[in-house]
Amino acid sequence: MQNPIVLMSIGFFGLTLIANGSQGQPPRAEALPAPKYSITLGARDACVTPCTRNRARADGGIIDVQTPSANTITVAMTGTPAADSYLGCTSTATQTFRLVQEFEVACSNSAISTVSWTLHSTLTGYVRSARKAGACMRLADVTVTPSSGAAPPLALSHPPQCVSGTQGQLCNQHLEPVQGPPMPVGRYTLAAEFVLDTTASGVCNAHAVADFSPDTSLPTDWVRVRDPFQGASKKSFGFTLVLTAGPPAANSSAAARRLPPEAVRRTALVHGK
Repeated sequence: MQNPIVLMSIGFFGLTLIANGSQGQPPRAEALPAPKYSITLGARDACVTPCTRNRARADGGIIDVQTPSANTITVAMTGTPAADSYLGCTSTATQTFRLVQEFEVACSNSAISTVSWTLHSTLTGYVRSARKAGACMRLADVTVTPSSGAAPPLALSHPPQCVSGTQGQLCNQHLEPVQGPPMPVGRYTLAAEFVLDTTASGVCNAHAVADFSPDTSLPTDWVRVRDPFQGASKKSFGFTLVLTAGPPAANSSAAARRLPPEAVRRTALVHGK
């Protein structure tokens, strides 16, 4: 009978030591919630300026600014200028988009005074021309600048896409996302420009189109049977920007990566049908 009593005594003594040892350990620190960033839009100057001469048109012409989530701004610029020859006179059509959007970014943790930005951009559409004509996506760029001037601006620019004579080019550009160094929390200005232009001359049947809009469609008499990209899906056409705010530690340690080449090829094939 002594052995069970001894074993019970030893077990009770061991449990007492474990309990005392756990009481002597310092309490574990709970993980702090991740900081959350929020963007509030301010004043905006958004202008689309069409300019046409002779037999030309500038359709669409939209600048759309949204905040789909608390820490994200999206911008979409879409339009379609077109020019057609007119009795030996030169026809031209241009659309110029300019956006200046002020906004303020704040952090849920008042101890954090910096933010890291990630800027994505996509340019999708086509330029085509026939005979004595030309079409061009001349400019598509953006800058994000802190109002305090405490850091250099975040910026990106797409290369021009131009054709002349009887040529066509389908554009489906996804630039590498741009990430800058940590910037101060506070007020910012986003400035973006987008320029499309077309020209056509000669006695007849010369024409040009720069189509970067998902919603526009040219009249039947403006479309020739052999014009390229008539069956292209226009769902994602336009110059699109996505600006996202995040914690500095999360963004500054790793460089942004390009979209996988196979993803870009898949999209290009869809638009090239």
